[in-house]
Amino acid sequence: MLPLEVGTRVMCRWRDGKYHPVKVIERRKMPYTVPYDYEYYVHYTEFNRRLDEWVKLEQLDLDSVETVVDEKVEDKVTSLKMTRHQKRKIDETHVEVGHEELDAASLREHEEFTKVKNIATIELGRYEIETWYFSPFPPEYNDSLKLYFCEFCLNFMKRKEQLQRHMRKCDLKHPPGDEIYRSGTLSMFEVDGKKNKVYGQNLCYLAKLFLDHKTLYYDVDLFLFYVLCECDDRGCHMVGYFSKVTSSAFLLLDAVE
Repeated sequence: MLPLEVGTRVMCRWRDGKYHPVKVIERRKMPYTVPYDYEYYVHYTEFNRRLDEWVKLEQLDLDSVETVVDEKVEDKVTSLKMTRHQKRKIDETHVEVGHEELDAASLREHEEFTKVKNIATIELGRYEIETWYFSPFPPEYNDSLKLYFCEFCLNFMKRKEQLQRHMRKCDLKHPPGDEIYRSGTLSMFEVDGKKNKVYGQNLCYLAKLFLDHKTLYYDVDLFLFYVLCECDDRGCHMVGYFSKVTSSAFLLLDAVE
């Protein structure tokens, strides 16, 4: 039975102490351990993908293991029972909430690419935050379960010591843009992606950790970012943001058309 195959369905003990049905999405050999000592990345079938996580073997109830079904064989058998038109209609209509703009093929590609959460937690200012989804950070961060963000410039590091050294040098105390609104301790800053490209990209990396489907714009020149901050004597701390395409981008698109 061990190691469990990808696709296996089994009961898993969650943080509430109760067992819930899961599907094994991926597995990895744990270093310096005895044979068959694996960790398993599981999807709780009752819950949203944001709760997917790596679990150890002792969290799984091996008596509840279901026979692994080869999905390709299952799909082939199902296809024989349906006409091509019926199968296409099912593919077109079976779209998760938040992915309505994706066709069936694009949705499968998206799910395959983002199936394993690469960053488990982040530290942003005073807060340690559990992430929800995969974000395509540069390859050198693939082995980092936790990232440390500067809450002002949004640069990210692998180690706490790196962040501490960075904070001694970083001269920003608010997002690198213009304050356009203030009410009490709340301020809104407008950040031009063309003038602050690295900040815009880092903001997109951060946002993708909490959005299942988001187009990550590496070229942020055409966007304005509006960052809401709560301010105190230490600086202006980001609590949320939204973005919009600049008017010059619309003019450019009109010219191309």
